[in-house]
Amino acid sequence: MNAYHLAVMSAFVYAPFGQRMIPDKPYVSSAPPYDLAGTIGHVLREQLARLVKPSRFNDAKYHLLCEEVPYSKRLEVMPHDPARYQAEAAEGWNNPEDVHFIYHEKSETQAFITHSDKVILITVRGTQETSDILRDLDARQVPYKEGDGQAHRGFYEAFQAAKDFIQRYLDAFHRPEHHIVVCGHSLGGAIALLLAEWLRRDWSDNIQLYTFGAPRAGDRAFAEGAAALIHHRLVNHNDPVPGVPFTWMDAEWKLALPGTVALLSSPLLGIAMLLGGLLNLRGDPYEHHGEQRHFMPRKHNAGSEAAILWQPGCAVIDEQACATYAGALDLENDMPKRKSLIAQALSAAEHSSDGGYSRSMLTTLLRWNASVESRNGALFTPEELRDIQTQVQQVEQQLANWQPGSFIEFRRQVRLRHDARFYNKSDMELRQLYHDGINLARKLGSEQREALVRARTRLLNQAQRQLASEDVFGDLSQRPDLAELVSEWRAIDANMQAEKLAKIPTAEMRAYA
Repeated sequence: MNAYHLAVMSAFVYAPFGQRMIPDKPYVSSAPPYDLAGTIGHVLREQLARLVKPSRFNDAKYHLLCEEVPYSKRLEVMPHDPARYQAEAAEGWNNPEDVHFIYHEKSETQAFITHSDKVILITVRGTQETSDILRDLDARQVPYKEGDGQAHRGFYEAFQAAKDFIQRYLDAFHRPEHHIVVCGHSLGGAIALLLAEWLRRDWSDNIQLYTFGAPRAGDRAFAEGAAALIHHRLVNHNDPVPGVPFTWMDAEWKLALPGTVALLSSPLLGIAMLLGGLLNLRGDPYEHHGEQRHFMPRKHNAGSEAAILWQPGCAVIDEQACATYAGALDLENDMPKRKSLIAQALSAAEHSSDGGYSRSMLTTLLRWNASVESRNGALFTPEELRDIQTQVQQVEQQLANWQPGSFIEFRRQVRLRHDARFYNKSDMELRQLYHDGINLARKLGSEQREALVRARTRLLNQAQRQLASEDVFGDLSQRPDLAELVSEWRAIDANMQAEKLAKIPTAEMRAYA
């Protein structure tokens, strides 16, 4: 349930707080009331604070699983009373938007923060416009001054833009008993990681981070230094953005990588893209952080509604979309074409905060609830288990069938493509590159076949797991009226439709069976 709600919050943060921003006009905060439906101020101040259940978050239509609590336990929105809060106004807090929301015009970083008596919630959004995204994908690294290692320069600068805003809010409202929750989607997830690690070091180790489709933000030293940070990293199977090698956006990109050989010599381009991309991703200076959970469609090219959440722990599955895109990028020597491929990845449905991740989390919550209600907590149905096993076996077969092309084919492709990375190489040097690349690809293929065997075992072990109500609803599972709350929530038309799309049996179907 937490992951579903935070996926919705990660879509919600793309909304304005009060008024929609006017292009080419400076951003100016606004005073309440916040009457524009779907805005952050409208949901927090005009709906949740008044016990009205929201159904629109920016342009996304979702329904939270709400419980009624006393006013003192609701998410806080600063009262708007200019006469009473003159001192705060003198310091720049003129209205609730100034307190709870930041929009940094230069980086387009956006975030909102609120709290209850138990939780502080911070949600971050990165750059939104594609042209600015491509500008921000400069992959040069800078020191992560708040901790260990190096961070992506663009993400680090965006984190710095939000840091003072967060610091000021925590100085005013943070209490030792608060649990801090940080979330973000896409580039916002990368910024959220840098932010959460700073908070863990300087404020509290009672913190959790949820990211959805987030690219890598730091190097290995950063990831190791942040190992104590609890980070739930959720990734859609067909979303390449979490592993897009931003280093390849560099205009000076001229490195002939080991995977390039596998790509240029292989007659089976599909599996070569996967192998070659995985090889080249290993050379990228950025590292993943956190525990990855993977949405895998039951069928090839199926939508996010039918995705099953599990943990393969196998790069050839975990990084499949990323590696395939990496392979496609490697084959493109032309900078505009590489940028176009990355722009396509950023705008794809599987990467969307609404249609991709929030939808996947909604159907997963519904599926897990059905598991507890009607399958004694079994994580997968027999049909779901069969469908995932089939896909794993297909990848195994592809790896087993891969054979490299000849050196002659590799050399021919190098010359046909006029690949500048191989200019001025003698036949002897090309032959050495060919042998090194093929040997590495064979070694990787062997490693991944072994990893797939372990993934199949892991899948069967996860299939034996029995979910309890606490796994699905957390602390809410202790409420005596939980069944009534869930029944009311499931009866909402949008959620009933989501159950159908996810092929979750309705109560009537289960009774008939």
